Amino acid sequence: MTPRHLTLSAGLIAMCCATYFLAVPATDTPTDVPPAAAPQAPQHDAWGASPFAAGRPAPTNALPLRNDAAGGPTYGRNGRVVDLEGRNAADYIAHWSSLARNGDAAAAYKVFQVADVCANNDEPLAPYQSEAERDDFLRQRDNLTRLCAGVTPAQVQERMAFLGVAARAGNPQAQIDFFMEGPDGKAATQASDDPAFMQWKTDSLAYLKAAASQGDAFALGLLANAYDAGLVVESDARMSLAYTMANAAARHIDLSPDQLRARFGTQMSDSDFAAALEVGQQISSQCCKK
Repeated sequence: MTPRHLTLSAGLIAMCCATYFLAVPATDTPTDVPPAAAPQAPQHDAWGASPFAAGRPAPTNALPLRNDAAGGPTYGRNGRVVDLEGRNAADYIAHWSSLARNGDAAAAYKVFQVADVCANNDEPLAPYQSEAERDDFLRQRDNLTRLCAGVTPAQVQERMAFLGVAARAGNPQAQIDFFMEGPDGKAATQASDDPAFMQWKTDSLAYLKAAASQGDAFALGLLANAYDAGLVVESDARMSLAYTMANAAARHIDLSPDQLRARFGTQMSDSDFAAALEVGQQISSQCCKK
């Protein structure tokens, strides 16, 4: 079961692992399709179109988390399977919190993952394609409600501090999650000039670049889209092109200059296009061609 979507802010982030990677062009499509381009992933209007672009509807929680009483997996809101080690959420958090509070980055990420499962589990229902899908979501949400019994709002909020511990320690998954969760785990608008929001933007960009430097294709795709849309960083088509190239390299996909020009050429001069190709090659060689 694919994890549900998470609305971070209007038009901001849909929590489905494939959503953020740039789409393959309709023509000259590589045969090696990115593995994360899952059938459930929302389709972009055009190659490279950002899910953050103006005019896009806000994403919804149309796809559920899963926690089956019969023993099926529990997915975190970031889409990764969470191993509760046979405990309920409250017991799991209590077990790992003392280590997490003492700076154990691995324990901190464990606590974040499980507390995050319990966050916003009561958000409004989104439209579903069928009654069966809606009923399945409601059943799973009931299971999660039981799983999360005893988890306090303070523990849910504290998860963000633990996420910061893991991100600062260099965990690339935590670094990506820091961006996806939003400032302090709350909805925010790009127009906000709140100091905490501005600090989140600075930290998010640094964390995404740190994860991308390790060849994480997800982080590279997020950066390509962020530079495309001007999210957490000023819009820059040249850097969006460069990270698009690196994202493709991390996926072992060859994008020709003609394909890149079709997507980005109208946004920059020939000299800027050539310079962006060079930067993209440099990023790719540093992160993704090992």
